[in-house]
Formats: sequence, C-alpha cells, structure tokens
Amino acid sequence: MTALEKLVADTNYAHCRQVANICKIVAERAGYSTDEILIIEQAALLHDVGKGKIDKAIMDKPGKLTPEEFEIVKKHTEAGHDQIMDTIEILRTSAECAKYHHEKPDGTGYFQITGSGISPFVRLISVIDVYDALVSKRVYKDSWDNKSVIDYLTENKTQFDQYIVKCLVNSLDDVLPLYEAK
Repeated sequence: MTALEKLVADTNYAHCRQVANICKIVAERAGYSTDEILIIEQAALLHDVGKGKIDKAIMDKPGKLTPEEFEIVKKHTEAGHDQIMDTIEILRTSAECAKYHHEKPDGTGYFQITGSGISPFVRLISVIDVYDALVSKRVYKDSWDNKSVIDYLTENKTQFDQYIVKCLVNSLDDVLPLYEAK
C-alpha cells in the first residue's frame, strides 16, 4: 500500500481512485503537462481524505442525512485540507482540491468562491467527482446511466467548467472501460 493509499484508507478509496484515474485521462485530453497531470492525479486521490475524520455512522448512513448530519459531512473538505497540510507540504495542491472540490463557478459551492477564484485543478476534479458519484451506486442512491450524467453536467453550465465536461465527453472511450472492470 502506497503512502497515498494509507492516507485515504479511512475513506472511500475506490471512489477516490476512480476520480483520480478519470482526472488523469481528462487532464491528458485537456492538454495539461505531464507534471500537472501527476499533481492532479494525486490531488484527486486525496480529494475526500477528510471523510475519514467524519463519524462512520454518518458516512455510511443509508438514506437522507439530517440537516445536522449534512453540516458534519460538509466539514470533510476542511478536515481533508488540514490533514493533507499536516502530512506533506508538497501536496499543497491536493489540500486545495480537498477543501474546494465542491466549489462551482457560479458561487454556489460550500465556500461560495466564483469563476477564476477556483483553480483549474479544482475545476477538473469537481467535474470528475460529480461524474463518478452519479454513475456509481451508493447506499443512498442508485447509479445514473452515463447519458443522464453527461446531460446533467452539460445542462448545468454555471456549476461545471464546460471545457472540462467537453474533455470528459471526448474521453469516454477511455473512461467507460474503468467501470466495466469494477
């Protein structure tokens, strides 16, 4: 087990690994450099690391969370940021992505950051995080079909970086086999 795998062992590693794999594919398609792709992949792997600090009874709860439980779950972003910053300084980008991966260009994210205030890496991870969450079955929801997910991402233009969505769509031939192997 790598150091990164140990860091995410207390969270949903399969989801984090899948988001990292897809981010790598899409980042390549989006024209990021080899070094940037490595950083994005590592950051994506750690984007939900803070969930390991949230009570498992809440994280694994089937069904809808209470408003109080949701407020606790929202703290995973800051917990992940703090955990990464305390672990290895070189993972600053990972920490930023863990904290801000729920930000949306229109400012409706957890911290209400808008537009260019959201780093390109966070924008990429945000799209892929939502993609994987929607196409995957969870204890609280069934999986969506791929077309419905892509429609959702493209229809919500103010919430997702449409360049990244386009790169994801153009990468589906490489992305979809990752789900067949599951």
